[in-house]
Parts: sequence; C-alpha cells; structure tokens
Amino acid sequence: MLRNEIQNKTGLTRKAIEYYEEKGLINPQKTENGYRDYSENDLEVLIKVSLFRKLGISVTEIKNYLSNGISSLSSVLRRKQHQLEVEEKRKEVLELVVKGESQELINEKIKLIEAEESIYERLERLFPGYFGQMLFAAYQPFLNEPLGKDEKEAFEKYVNYLDNLPSPQLSKDEQDYIEKISSTFDMQTLKKVNKDKINAIENVEEWLKENNNAISQYEQYKNSEEYQNSLMKQIQDKLKNFMKDNKYYEIAIPLIRKFSTSYDEYYEKLLKANEIYLDMKK
Repeated sequence: MLRNEIQNKTGLTRKAIEYYEEKGLINPQKTENGYRDYSENDLEVLIKVSLFRKLGISVTEIKNYLSNGISSLSSVLRRKQHQLEVEEKRKEVLELVVKGESQELINEKIKLIEAEESIYERLERLFPGYFGQMLFAAYQPFLNEPLGKDEKEAFEKYVNYLDNLPSPQLSKDEQDYIEKISSTFDMQTLKKVNKDKINAIENVEEWLKENNNAISQYEQYKNSEEYQNSLMKQIQDKLKNFMKDNKYYEIAIPLIRKFSTSYDEYYEKLLKANEIYLDMKK
C-alpha cells in the first residue's frame, strides 16, 4: 500500500506516519522508484497507534506494548487509574476552595494527596524549571516511590540544601536551552532513557562491547570543534564547576542514597562499572 492509502485508512497525517516510522513503530519497504510500500502489518500497527494516541498513551508506551504485548498496557492502565484518582482528589480540594471551606479541612485533604506523590513529583513541584531539571532529572527512575517515614529526614535535608544553593550563573540562552530540552521529554521517554542507563550498568562489560563503535563516535564528537563550541558544552562545564564549588557530590549524593534505596544500589554498581570501563580503556 502507498502512503495516501494508509492515510485514508488510518486518518493519520503524512508527518505523523513519517514520525512513527522514524521511531521504529513501522518498517515499510521501499520500491525501486523510492516510494514506501506499507504492509498489512504496518497498517494494523498504525491503526493501533492512532487509537492509543487518542487515549493519551505516549509513543514510548506504545512501542513498549508492540514489543511486550498486552501486559505492558496493564501497567499503563494502572498508572492512568492512579492519575485519575489523584486528579479526582485534586478536583475535590478545588471544589472546597470554591465553596470557601476552612483552610484546616483543605490542608488535611492536601496532605492526603502529597502522601501519594512520588519523591520525583515532590522535587519537581518544589524546584520547577531549569534548576530542578539540571540537578535531579537524572535520578528519576530511583524516585518513583512515595517518601517513607524513615527517609523523610534525609529528604528534607536534601531539599534544604538545594534551596540554599546560589542560582547557577547561566545566561538566558542557556536557561532557555535547558527548558527546551527538558520539555521535549515526556515522563515515559525519560524513564526509558534512564532505564537504558541502568541496564548498561547491570551488564557493563557486555554493553561496552556491543556499543564500542557508538562510544568511539561519541568520544570523537566530544572532542570535535562543534561540541567544544556548543551551548551544551558551556552548560555542562558550568554545571560541573557549580557542583564542585557547592560540594554537591559530598553533600547531596549521600542524602539521595539515604532516601532512595534503589539509587544507593545503583550508585554502588556505578562505581564498579566505572572501574571496569577504566580497566578496558588501559
């Protein structure tokens, strides 16, 4: 089938179909004259994609479903049910505000909502914008659980530490760049990126061998004039100095390890993985 036929049957735009191909959801063959030839399977996939996107399911979640089957949709359903439950509770509180109910009652309801927030959601709310994205977005996969009572003290110390840091000396262009980069990643995409990092740590020797070419290309890019003169390089250098000057690794990392058991386990594996990487580089 040609693309116009696919468009008619799915209701998708040409740009959307090209995007889903770019993301690896479909893999049409190319004819001798350069046209794409879509299979029945491509059509079935795009019909499902069109449906799921209307239901607010992310491309990453759809790709996971296509790889792993219906079980992955069950986890999406549970997540959305939780989101709906939390939204319903927020709606109830808003109704109380509109009705002019007492602040005491409103605060009680808010505490119930906060108790269900993940650690990451709390941090994102407490530190919105580029500052938070710079400092704790990388820890997202380890901060998905609600804050436990035993971890509260370390969490509050971490929040207090961040809140008393000086503002990073970033230009408006650099701030806008961070905001733009972070806005292009939905939560599911961020989870996937971080999951890939965790998988690499779990099987570091195998990962290094399988990705040797990609690592070499990345190192070449890091040494290139393009990267050396880029906004990303400027930001990374400033962030590195900012963390060093404010003893981030000495103060913040130990606190994160205290209120996130999964990050503590990851950190230990990261140290070992770094040793293996340095040995392989010798």
